[in-house]
Amino acid sequence: MSGILGIWHLDGRPVDRSELARLSATLLHRGSDDHGIWIDGSAGLACRLARITPESATEVQPVSDTSGATLVFDGRLDNRDELLTALEDDSAVSRESPDSTLVLAAYRAFGDDAPSRLNGDFAVGLFDPRRKQLLLARDAIGVRPLYYYAKGGLFLFASEIKTLLSHPRVETGPNDNALADFLFTRFAGEETQEATFFQNIVSVRPAHAVIVRGPDTIRTHKYWDFDLTREVRFGRFDDYAGAFRQHFEQAVRRRLRSAAPVAISVSGGLDSSAVFCMGETLRRSEPGRHPALLGVSQTFPDGSPSDEKDFLIEIERAYDVRIERLENLRGGIVDDCEEAIWHGEAPFLDPQWNRTHAWLTAVRQSGARVVLTGHWGDQMLFDDAYLVDLCRRGDWREAWRHVNQYSRWVDISASQFKRRLRVALLKYYAPSAVVSALRDLRNRARPNAELRPWYTETFRRRIPSNGASQIRRPQSASAHAQSLYREARSRYHGICLEWNDKLGAMHGLEMAFPFLDRDLVAYLMAIPGEMQSWKGIYKGMFREGLRGVLPAAIARRTGKADSTSLVHDGLVKDHDRLMRRLSGRTMTTALGYVEARELRNIATGILNASTGEASRALVDLFSLELWLQGFFGSKDSHLAMEVF
Repeated sequence: MSGILGIWHLDGRPVDRSELARLSATLLHRGSDDHGIWIDGSAGLACRLARITPESATEVQPVSDTSGATLVFDGRLDNRDELLTALEDDSAVSRESPDSTLVLAAYRAFGDDAPSRLNGDFAVGLFDPRRKQLLLARDAIGVRPLYYYAKGGLFLFASEIKTLLSHPRVETGPNDNALADFLFTRFAGEETQEATFFQNIVSVRPAHAVIVRGPDTIRTHKYWDFDLTREVRFGRFDDYAGAFRQHFEQAVRRRLRSAAPVAISVSGGLDSSAVFCMGETLRRSEPGRHPALLGVSQTFPDGSPSDEKDFLIEIERAYDVRIERLENLRGGIVDDCEEAIWHGEAPFLDPQWNRTHAWLTAVRQSGARVVLTGHWGDQMLFDDAYLVDLCRRGDWREAWRHVNQYSRWVDISASQFKRRLRVALLKYYAPSAVVSALRDLRNRARPNAELRPWYTETFRRRIPSNGASQIRRPQSASAHAQSLYREARSRYHGICLEWNDKLGAMHGLEMAFPFLDRDLVAYLMAIPGEMQSWKGIYKGMFREGLRGVLPAAIARRTGKADSTSLVHDGLVKDHDRLMRRLSGRTMTTALGYVEARELRNIATGILNASTGEASRALVDLFSLELWLQGFFGSKDSHLAMEVF
């Protein structure tokens, strides 16, 4: 990852170099390999560069061409060969060119259409003095964050919100509608939005470009999207599994393009194990092409619900490697939690933050610069919405057979899957107005009043009616394709992606997610859903496609590890420190989010509950308080906060 930013005084005032340098300093954690500033009158760009890929060894940003067009770039291009072919007449590019140079060349060749030619994880800012235009763009999935502020003749953009907030002319405050929607519904069913948790701070949406030509001319458009009507059909199941393997292999290979060692998070579960095993397979089959791989795992007490060490041993035996184990990491959420909120820029804490923080710190100390994880494998590799497609085709018996088979592979009862099928059929057959009304009723019934009794009624009323922001999908598309599209465009998942990127950057690491590879996701949308769950086997195509890559014991694995008790036990150990922060004159009570009366007793009662939902409720309350203190308390409060 790198940190990029830009400022354009639309009233013509010149950019002050010292001010731009000060703003750039807030992004130092995103890139310490080089620092560059470019100014042209009223416009200026800056970059804190992290040289990750082999091609970036001598890269310098901002990068300009002879026309004066200047670019800052955070990301990784996955279609370099395709771009080089399209740009073969441009003498300024070669196979050794860094990604930023290729993006600038794409702008020379294709103009404002350049973002549609890019594939990978990226955020781009480009100023063209000749056209008096600023172009911003973000990758199709939204892995790399990008935000802007436009008010009073000032246009400011950056990789992180804290950079925007450090400008003295930026006016902001908590966005109560977004906060309520997140805390009470987790943005259920909503597509990604421009709105953030901060008033007046706008997020560039995934797969969108923003073109600025003046204070009253800011245009946003979608430059690319998945084609939900595309169909991929083969004659045999083995062909689907084989094509999946090719796409997954490509997804992992793209994310191994690093000049430094690559760490892979390995739990022993299907998804993370597949990423590591495919990485090792590629490294051995393509000598000299890939960096050293470091398998790193958090391990838990023998025999506990979270213990997966037996599966790590299976990988070590199959590949003759050693997976580094980080044992006895402290549970809970309070260690350096203020900095986690400050860097994450959202009222959101990992319920196992202490462990995650220690794990990421250890990975960075190992010399790795990139971390691959199996995140989003569950969302992309299995979804039972295809059962609706089977029912539409009249294949009710096959749908019922799959429903009954699932529970043999996952820790969810067949009755729950049957209920989900009934709900899915209602959703796809009932009039949209009915579905929207039922969804609003469901959202307003959340959260369970017994678990979150502290929020004021005024704040609860901030939960918006979400009909206008629900994800729109072509009705002609299959239920399977629509469901995966909903996952790829989920507002909640978008927030999580941004959070992952920024927490990785906090530790000097670039986070990468093979299961969110654009081409892999497009393939999964295009095939019949029943192929993913062949014969009702959970992730059946995935298991078959990685035959010979995944150790057999993992490929046959049923069930998942359960960390609920670990989360709760960590919160119990942190009880006193949690209560100290939630007592007295808190910002959540002062600003009207929480009823002060008996808050301590209520919170203690919730802490004594043993459910995951109860734990999440308390973590949310704690996160909201820290977020308000960090961003809206006294000046530099994120640095002056009490150290527990």
